[in-house]
Amino acid sequence: MSGRLDAFVVAAPGLEALLLDELTRLDVRPARAVKGGVECSVTWPQLWAVHLRSRLATRVLVRVWRFRATNWAELEAGLRRVAWPQWLADDAGVTVESSCSKSSALYHSGAVAERAAAMIGRAAGDQVVQVRVLDDVVTVSLDATGPALFKRGWRGPAGRAPMRETLAAALVLASGWDRRSPLVDPFCGSGTVAIEAAMIARRMSPGRHRQFAFQQWTSFSGEAWARLLRGADGDVIDRCPPILATDRDDGAVAAALENAAAAGVGEQVDVQRRSISDLVLPARPGWLVSNPPYGRRVGADVRDLYDRFGQVLRSSAGGWRVAVLAAKETPVARLGLPLTSGLHTSNGGIPVDVWCGPVAPPA
Repeated sequence: MSGRLDAFVVAAPGLEALLLDELTRLDVRPARAVKGGVECSVTWPQLWAVHLRSRLATRVLVRVWRFRATNWAELEAGLRRVAWPQWLADDAGVTVESSCSKSSALYHSGAVAERAAAMIGRAAGDQVVQVRVLDDVVTVSLDATGPALFKRGWRGPAGRAPMRETLAAALVLASGWDRRSPLVDPFCGSGTVAIEAAMIARRMSPGRHRQFAFQQWTSFSGEAWARLLRGADGDVIDRCPPILATDRDDGAVAAALENAAAAGVGEQVDVQRRSISDLVLPARPGWLVSNPPYGRRVGADVRDLYDRFGQVLRSSAGGWRVAVLAAKETPVARLGLPLTSGLHTSNGGIPVDVWCGPVAPPA
């Protein structure tokens, strides 16, 4: 279990810098942000800790071999040199995924995946092997994660999550919330933003209640993993500022209540059925962080909603700070607030921005 690993931590587009900051706080060095994630060098315990503690990562790929190949013979020769028994048990099945650049001699992804699977010579299984060919350089990676990291392990199979947990965490972090002041989400949906905020405030590790692909690797130590879990459990605190999640829809409120309880923050997240016009904020100013409704086409309903939202903020939220996730076409200016956009990403394939700024206190 000694030595270091060459890893690529995948992030949603636009979250690379935030992820780099998070990994640096986890003492992952050296590391650098690139398009699509962060390249880094990790020890085995750090690899496990990233899975346990990262709120922003989508998955982690461990690069196990790299070589040049311009024909099938060179591809097969390179794959033969991968010491699979050092990574996987003899009976571990694999699924090969491939991506190829058009600038490579081997440019057909399907054919590369088929040939690589035949060379690896293992039965089909859950362990994903990625074979990437870029400018004739082949990189072979093992997916250390399994199901994507936004699947925290607490949401039931029937739960609807239009906003991924990783994006919700990014929204909370980008808002600049101090983790001491109240936080309110007036369009809470299934409660994802409020739940992630409560977990951040309580220092709860997002990967605590799920399994990972690396737990089936030959290098995995159950004893070392148990120590990491005990450390994560010891970091959790009971103290949490007021967190309010409201929505006008009964189904959303029910889902938010169920999800908060399953995530272990049911006592910290106050879920209420309220329309935006009936919003009652805590007396102490804090942060209003939300993902209001939007669509690919902005109609009168969305414009009216932002008009009402802005009226409520200007009349009732003086001294608060606001962070909203909005699609490119969303009329954020109708809020009537001096908001600036500092984070650009996507949600469900729709380009979105995070808009942040203060609400002027009453004169």
